[in-house]
Amino acid sequence: MIRLRSFLPFVLALAPLAVGCKKEEPPAPAPEAKPSVAALPSGKGKLPLRTPIAPVPKFDPQAMKDYRLEVCYFGTLTLRQARDAYFTSLGKDEPSEKKIPSFGIPGASLPPAPPTIAQPKPGGSAGPAAGPSAGPGGSAAPGGSALAGRRMADMGMRAPHERNARACTVAAGLKEPAMPDVDAALTTFAPFSLELSRNIAAASVYYQREEYAKDKFERGKELHKKLVADFGKLDENADKLGSAIAAWRKDHAVDMAKLDEGERLVLTAYDRARGLVLSVLAKKIDAAAYKESVAALAKDIEAIKTFGTNNPNDPWAKITVPPFSAFQKAAEEAQGKISDKGIEPDAFLSLVNGFTSVIEAKHRALSRSLTAKGQVVEPKAGLPMRQIPTPGQQVEHPDDHAGHAH
Repeated sequence: MIRLRSFLPFVLALAPLAVGCKKEEPPAPAPEAKPSVAALPSGKGKLPLRTPIAPVPKFDPQAMKDYRLEVCYFGTLTLRQARDAYFTSLGKDEPSEKKIPSFGIPGASLPPAPPTIAQPKPGGSAGPAAGPSAGPGGSAAPGGSALAGRRMADMGMRAPHERNARACTVAAGLKEPAMPDVDAALTTFAPFSLELSRNIAAASVYYQREEYAKDKFERGKELHKKLVADFGKLDENADKLGSAIAAWRKDHAVDMAKLDEGERLVLTAYDRARGLVLSVLAKKIDAAAYKESVAALAKDIEAIKTFGTNNPNDPWAKITVPPFSAFQKAAEEAQGKISDKGIEPDAFLSLVNGFTSVIEAKHRALSRSLTAKGQVVEPKAGLPMRQIPTPGQQVEHPDDHAGHAH
C-alpha cells in the first residue's frame, strides 16, 4: 500500500502525456470556397453556358438574314480559287500519277500560274477563266509537277469552303423577311455550294493520303467528273446570287441618319471594303479606281479609330478596328498585284478571307450594341442564358461564333 501511494503522484504526472500520445483526429475542414473566376489563370477559366446571367441580343430578322447572305456569298468566293488551281494543275487531263491535282496553297514557293486559264468545260471544250488565276492564296502547281501537286493537295481542306457554304444553307432556311429573287437564287446555290465544297474536301484528303495508289485513281476520276461539272456551273450560280443581293441592297438602302455614330462609321467603311472585293471580280480591274478606294478606306478606318478613342466603351469601334486594319493591309498589298489580266491569287484570297472576318466582326459589334441597349430576347422558362465573363476569363458566347454557320 505504501509503495502504491508513493507511485501514485508519478502515475498522475504521466497521465497528460499518455493522453497527448493518442492519435488526434484533425478538425473537420471548413467547406472549401470555390476559387473566384478572377483567380483562375487567364485563358483557362471557361465556364459552361448555363448560368442565367446575360441576355441574348434580339436581332432584326433582316439584319440576321443579311449577315448570313454576306458570309455565304463572299465566303464561297474561295471556291473560285480552288477551281482555278485545280484546272491549272491538270490542264485538260484527268488526274494521273504524272498530274496530281491541287486546290492551291498559301505561300507556296512555286512558279506562278499563268494569268489566264483555259478551263475544260463539262463537254470537254476549254474556255477562258474569269476571276483569279490560281488556287487559294498562292500559285498552283505546274501541270506536270506531281510532287508539287502532292504537297498542295491537302490545302483545299484548309480553306473554309464548307463552313461558308453552310451559311448559305442557314440563309436559305430564314424565311423572314421574304426576299423573292434572293431566295430563289439561294434555293439553287445553297445545296450546290455545299456539295462542291464537300467534294473538294474529299478530293483533298484522297490525294493527300495518296489513296490513288491503292485504287489506281478510280475514286479520283469519279471526283474529277463531279468537280469539272460543278466548276463549270460555279460562276453562273454565284453571279445570280450576287446580282440578286445587289439588287435588294439597292432597293432597300439603310437610312444612315437613324444609326448611332459608331455604327454609321463602321457601315461606311464596310460598304467601301465590300466594293473593293467586288471590284476585283471584274474581268478587267480598274486599278486606278481600286487605288482610290483603298485610300478612302484608310480614311474611313481612321475615323472609326478616332471615334473609338473618344468612346472607349463603344462596341463598334472596339470590335471592328482589328479586322478592318487587317483588311486594309491586304488591300494595300494587293495594289501591286493587279494587272490588266486580273489579280494574283494570293492577293485575292487575302481580300476574301479578310472581308469575311470583317463581316463577322460587324455582326458581333451589332450583337454587343443590342445587348448594351437592352434589346434582348426574354428567356423562356427553363432555358439558360449565357455566362458573363469576369476580367481574365474566356467564355464562349453565341455571338462570338456568329460567323460559323452550323
